[in-house]
Order: sequence, then structure tokens, then C-alpha cells
Amino acid sequence: MRIPKINRVAFTTNILVKLAIVLAIVIGSSGTLSARQLTVNDDVNRKVTLAVPVSRVVTFNKYNTEFFRAVGGQDVLIGMAQDTYKLTNYWPGMGNGVVAGQNQREPNYEAIVALKPDLVIFPRNGAWEKAAEKLQPFGIPIVVLTGWDVNKHSSNISMIGELVGKPERAAELNAMHKKYTDMINQRLNGVEPRRIYLEKTVNFTTSVPGSGWHDMLVQAGGKNIFDDIDIAKQPKSKGNKHQLDIDPEAVLRRNADIIIKQIGTDFVPPSQEKMAAAIQALKDRPGWSQLDAVKNERVYVMSYFIAGGISKLIGKLYIVKWLYPEKFKDLDPDQVAKDWIENYQGVSYPGPHTFAAN
Repeated sequence: MRIPKINRVAFTTNILVKLAIVLAIVIGSSGTLSARQLTVNDDVNRKVTLAVPVSRVVTFNKYNTEFFRAVGGQDVLIGMAQDTYKLTNYWPGMGNGVVAGQNQREPNYEAIVALKPDLVIFPRNGAWEKAAEKLQPFGIPIVVLTGWDVNKHSSNISMIGELVGKPERAAELNAMHKKYTDMINQRLNGVEPRRIYLEKTVNFTTSVPGSGWHDMLVQAGGKNIFDDIDIAKQPKSKGNKHQLDIDPEAVLRRNADIIIKQIGTDFVPPSQEKMAAAIQALKDRPGWSQLDAVKNERVYVMSYFIAGGISKLIGKLYIVKWLYPEKFKDLDPDQVAKDWIENYQGVSYPGPHTFAAN
């Protein structure tokens, strides 16, 4: 039915008035669209309700920081700890106001408050309890999320996608992770694990059960030759589950099939010459010429930095190719590392972070 002219005007005006009422409800006093409320169950079983999407985030722990940039983009990051920020050329354009403390155990609360974040992220082994107490009067919420936990990758990334309002980007990263973890699991189904010794950046230290580094070895089809160590029974003076002092003689007795040495914690990798020298130094240790890994030229260097990429997926890809080269001829861990650095971190790939003796 044709509406008379005067009625069309009244009809249009009525619609506009109703729309204005709806917008008045949706739009807050700030003049911007109000965020929705999201309740998350974080890594220490705290229920935290906050307004999302968040756009100003302070992160502690490198892995958490990488994941927020991978999903939300660098603009969402307004603060991080000094131990993360110091990585050479890895955080371009972050400016001078980025430092929110020395590390995840030593936050600078005054600096955090001054940054006016929507959210602060800590791993479960960081100072989240004290931070929650200190920042509560300022209305700054704390969420505990542990990016170094290789067994929580998918849930961590999905949560970040919800927090920053980019679930599609989170799903994309999870699909990439699943593609390669499925490949590893399928090709290693029924395969006998091969013995592996991982030496950390400090000589004669290794990772034991309870550490994400240990999980990395196991999930790559390796048997950690120190997997029988119960960290709870070790004196604190020997270190922790991530980096524990071990008896040099025990390495000889346990005789691994392959040996991996971690060196270099920076984004810029050690030179190939330095990595080759590190391998030679291992071979020259007393008694090491009799180890199976040395006799068979299966000694490798992998930087600490690159091994942790994508919940240690990149480390697993290198390790599984070194352990089972016959099963992973088509796998190119360097290309996966380059994709992670350039497409998800938005910086140029600095070159190989690994070196092989053979």
C-alpha cells in the first residue's frame, strides 16, 4: 500500500526515534559502543568478568606476549616486562613506555597503573596473586594465562581470541598448530621413542618431567634420558624442572641417540660459526666420543628462542625431523618458523636458529 507523503515523514521520524533510543541504550557515556561482558575461567581456576574486546593489554612472559600479538596485533600491546622487551628488533615501534617491570615475578605496579590497561596477563608461575591485590583498587583486572604450557595451546589461543575480539584469527593459528601436531602424531603412531638428551643454555643442565621443555621432547617422539627424575625430590640448589643440574657422568651412562644443545636466547640467532663451535665443544668433552649420538653425527644446536615458538611446536618440528628423518622428508621446520615470525609476529625472519653436525 502506498503511504501518503505526510505519513511517510511521520513513519520515518518514528523509526529514527526508536533507533535513537536503542543506540542510547547501547552507547555508553563515553560515546563509544559499550563492550560486552565476558567471564573467563583462567589458568588457576579464577573466574574473571571483564569488558571485551580489550584493546590495551600489559603482558608478562614472552610466550603470552607473542600470542597476543599473533591474534590481536601489536597495537593491543601497551606494556611488557623488560626481559621480553630486550629481544633485539623483535618489538618495533613499541616506544619507551613499554616496560611494566623487570620480569613476571617483579612487576612495576606504578608503571602498570600509568599505562591504563584494560587487562594484565600473567603466567601461573608469575606474581599474579600480589598483582591482583595491588591492581584491584584501580579496577585493573588480572587474567592468568600460561603461554609456555604446551598442553594448553588451543584453549589459550581461543581465550585470547575472545579477549581481543578476533576469534577467527585465533582459529587460524589453532588450525596451523593442529595441522603439524596431527602430522607428528599420525606418523609416529606405534613408533618406539628414541633417546634424547637436551642440554640447556647452561652446561650440564636439562629439563625434567613437569617442564614444557620435557613435554616438547616427548611429543616429538623422544624419550628424555632424564625422565625418571622427580623434581620434588631434588634439592632446590640444583635448579628447577625447566633447568636442573645433572651429573655429567650420568649423560655418559644413559647414552642418548641424539643430543640437542640450546644456545642463544635472542631473536637474532647465533652465527652458524658459533653454533658449529658449540657442537664441536660437545664432541670434545671427555668420554663423549663414545656416545651413540656423537659417533653417528647426531648432535644439534637449536636456539632457546626459536624452540619455544607456537607453544614449542617449532622446537618439536625440528626435533622430530632430527629423530626420524626418514618419516619427515617433506617437513621444512625453517619454513614454519619463517611463517610464524613474519605472518604472525609481523617482523622479518632473521635466518636459521639451528645447526646440524651432519
